[in-house]
Amino acid sequence: MMNKWKKVLGVALAGVMCVSLASCSMVQVNQDRDAAQVVAEVNGAQVTKGQVAEATEAMLSMYGMTVATFTQQYGEDQLASMRSSALQSLVQSEMLYQKAIEDGLVDESDENKAAVKAEIETSLQSLKDSIKANVEADETIAEADRQAAIDKQTEQFITMYGYDDIDQRVADKIKNDAIAKVKENIDAEVTFTEDEARTFYDEQVAEQQPKVEEDPANYATYNSSSIAVVNPADARYIKHILLQIPEDVQTEIKELRTNGDDAGADVKRDEALAAIKAKADEVLARANAGEDFDALVTEFGEDGGMKSEPAKTEGYLVYKDSGMVAEFEEAALGLAENAISGLVATDYGYHILKNVKDAGGVIPFDTIKDKIMEKKLTEAQTTHLNGVYDELSEQYNVKTYADKI
Repeated sequence: MMNKWKKVLGVALAGVMCVSLASCSMVQVNQDRDAAQVVAEVNGAQVTKGQVAEATEAMLSMYGMTVATFTQQYGEDQLASMRSSALQSLVQSEMLYQKAIEDGLVDESDENKAAVKAEIETSLQSLKDSIKANVEADETIAEADRQAAIDKQTEQFITMYGYDDIDQRVADKIKNDAIAKVKENIDAEVTFTEDEARTFYDEQVAEQQPKVEEDPANYATYNSSSIAVVNPADARYIKHILLQIPEDVQTEIKELRTNGDDAGADVKRDEALAAIKAKADEVLARANAGEDFDALVTEFGEDGGMKSEPAKTEGYLVYKDSGMVAEFEEAALGLAENAISGLVATDYGYHILKNVKDAGGVIPFDTIKDKIMEKKLTEAQTTHLNGVYDELSEQYNVKTYADKI
């Protein structure tokens, strides 16, 4: 990981020409010295600038970005914020590790080290097997070139995931396991009971019901910022089977509408719909004949959202001005409970809708109890953990030098 950081810094220094071996060596020394700067201390343990850079890179890589691309898109101020977050995370992890040591939760026995090493080596072998299988299945790689491709990709991934230093991976895993244990113990100190959930629910019903009845748009606000306990009066859960117009044609239709050519878009859509009409009619007939709707969604549906939770189980919550495509929303709001629509045409294709359940008004407590308890417990645990961090910060005499990052 340190090598990654050095490469990023090297990009930033690309405009500086190394005119001699001595000057290049000096640049490397300065880079190493810069990375070794101490930016935080926790009970005697040090966090370096290089570690912050590595952690920042790791955070960005989760979004498929590098320091350079992130900075170009969001600017230096946001990068500084990312580095501050990385520093805070490293300090918090070190505090939990120090507490794990105090609590006797760090297992550095030879037996555990051997078990962890075996686990890591198994993961490494799985990675190698996966790389080999993918390369051998890639018909664009000539057979004579496959071993070289396997070797190259294996070397890249081994470095990327830190398998080039197994002993360090073992030490990191033991440390992370200890941190996870102490955090689990801290979380276990917090509870959130069903009675507390009921109290929260009753308070939210009293607050949300008049506001949602006054303006259904308030439902979306509660749903995004808290827990919605009141649905708009006309709400219902809708599942649908989408028989899709080809995506390139969808793009053409969208561009025509964007350019104000609705007539041209309609012609393009009608042509595309005609091509899938026979199949849509067949699926509709099977739905009307009583076949299991969920099974038909699985077999024919081309809306990815219907294949993931909660929509897979519940359907989409649709109400007036819920943000659905106009034709879809109009058809949904016209369906009685358990009724199935005819073919509903939109710029995406043909939809066959089913009103799974009318859902307007106050959501029953038993329906939403688990969601409330999970969310409120998580919130309580986060608050408690932050309090523990404050206590440990004093106990371990934590010092941070954020200006150095």
